[in-house]
Amino acid sequence: MNRKKILIIDDDPIILFLHEAILEDIAPNAEFLSFENGKLAKEYILGHDEYEFLLFLDINMPVMNGWELLQFFLVYERPINILVIMVTSSVNESDRIKAFQFPMVKDVLIKPLSLNSLKKLCEVEGVRDFFY
Repeated sequence: MNRKKILIIDDDPIILFLHEAILEDIAPNAEFLSFENGKLAKEYILGHDEYEFLLFLDINMPVMNGWELLQFFLVYERPINILVIMVTSSVNESDRIKAFQFPMVKDVLIKPLSLNSLKKLCEVEGVRDFFY
């Protein structure tokens, strides 16, 4: 049984569809789930904490944004195996700096994802395991 799941978390349904299609090209055997906000993703992760997760996480969303989700897992009392790729339309350097303050964040990519940006992720420790 595959113990790894890729979660795409974004409030834009077009981005969810596009990112899932691109990820399926590079990781055809992976299991993908999409969520429209951080709260829904958090509830799913907490109910399935036996899995390892790779999150493609947007910053600005209603209900629970990307920063709030990261902060929750930073202080959560039980270890959850999460790697995070922030995917944002923000080009603010301050967002990039803030993202890397969270140890689970492995990279920050600009929307939309591309095959080139995903191929570079294969070089990031731990992330490659989700694609192959």
